[in-house]
Amino acid sequence: MKYYKDDGKELINGTNPKEISVEDALEEIDAFSTTEGNFIGFINEKDETIQFHKNEEDAWVLDVPVVENGYFIYSLKDDDLTTEKVKSIVKKFFLGENWQSLCSLTK
Repeated sequence: MKYYKDDGKELINGTNPKEISVEDALEEIDAFSTTEGNFIGFINEKDETIQFHKNEEDAWVLDVPVVENGYFIYSLKDDDLTTEKVKSIVKKFFLGENWQSLCSLTK
């Protein structure tokens, strides 16, 4: 799995994501701040992308970009996630399992 982020301290560009283990990804989530405009995204082996924004201490938004023919079309969102739910989604995402079952994505 690869990741990119902007947490107000470090910027890893989405066009040049870095490799990350699931354990390190979970540590990144635990340490993530609520800085304005923050995000952390993950790309799995299926080339799927999920991105999270942390709004407050235990409140996250999931943003799933939908790309068709190489172009961004729209995003699916879930704005009611706890830190534990985010970590569960990332674990399933990393393993290639049905992570969508853990959230309520809407257009």
